[in-house]
Amino acid sequence: MASNTAICLWETNRIASGFALLDQLLKDYPISFVKHYRICPGKAFFILIADTDVVQQIEQILRDTKQIQYKTITGVHPDVLSVFQQKQKIPTVSHLGIYECSTTVAVFHLANHLAWHHQVHLLSLQIGIGLCGKSILTIAGSYSDLKTIEMELSERYPKDIVSFANISEPSTELLTLL
Repeated sequence: MASNTAICLWETNRIASGFALLDQLLKDYPISFVKHYRICPGKAFFILIADTDVVQQIEQILRDTKQIQYKTITGVHPDVLSVFQQKQKIPTVSHLGIYECSTTVAVFHLANHLAWHHQVHLLSLQIGIGLCGKSILTIAGSYSDLKTIEMELSERYPKDIVSFANISEPSTELLTLL
């Protein structure tokens, strides 16, 4: 399913520079949505949503900016932003996948990929909760889907996934913690 809307994510360990860049982009481009978060001491994360051609122009600027990690995602799955804004509740979870990512940018990209390409339910996307701004994605899926994802991780995200765990029949208490 294609979309003419894209999301641009960037993370920086130079907060002041990040806000200066945000100001420049707000002045120069028709951005329809902007959100920022401080994800740990000294790091900030920014989300921009605009038409794909605008995001591609912004990507050119980000390529030339030091201290910025960025990704653009075209065809944003609707579940990615909804699970980021609040945890989703699913009546039963037989198999749980938990993915710890080194950056907030990586966790968003992983969530979007899994939502589009695997039969899973996104449960939560938590940003900046570990040291140095690590972020966590929690999903529910079948055992076979989680094993397929596990095999795919090292090829698709060799440096971005810090650790992951697949849990069968998670306890009710565990589910309340996530």
